[in-house]
Amino acid sequence: MNTVGSVSLIISLALILFSILQTAYGIYTKKKLHTDIGRYCLMANFGVIGIAFVILVIQLLRVDLNNHYVALHTSQYLHFFYQITSVWAGSSGSLLFWNFLLTGFIFIALWNSRNLENERLPVMNLCFAFICGFFSFLAVFFEDAQPFKIFEPKASAGRGLNPLLQHRAMIIHPPVLY
Repeated sequence: MNTVGSVSLIISLALILFSILQTAYGIYTKKKLHTDIGRYCLMANFGVIGIAFVILVIQLLRVDLNNHYVALHTSQYLHFFYQITSVWAGSSGSLLFWNFLLTGFIFIALWNSRNLENERLPVMNLCFAFICGFFSFLAVFFEDAQPFKIFEPKASAGRGLNPLLQHRAMIIHPPVLY
């Protein structure tokens, strides 16, 4: 599962880079086809990041101790809701959660503006692509931001959630802020 999650983050970065290139080329040549391809790639990024996010949640719920993030932030003794809260217990999971929400909001914005004709929409798409590219770049190239690192050798038990995060309010706190 770590491999599939890592590959989905790499695919996300590739989609975003392709979106940036297509949108910039479409703006430069004033060809709608290229800006539309860039927009579609940006919309597809939501699905790819969604796959990575779901994989991390499944690993947390299954307490898959081959994953470094899971071994550090959950244990089999945690309540179900606290296992889900473990998604935003560390920096790499929180970054993936933020990336998931960001791409979801961008998908909604692009879907709602799909039939509009405005010369500024491709520039908006390009801005969205650069913002998403930043987070995907972090998730691929910075070690602290990689939620799918393999924990070698496999841990026998997870470390568990930080006791400060084991409160009912922390279940809703970060999602409400985002």
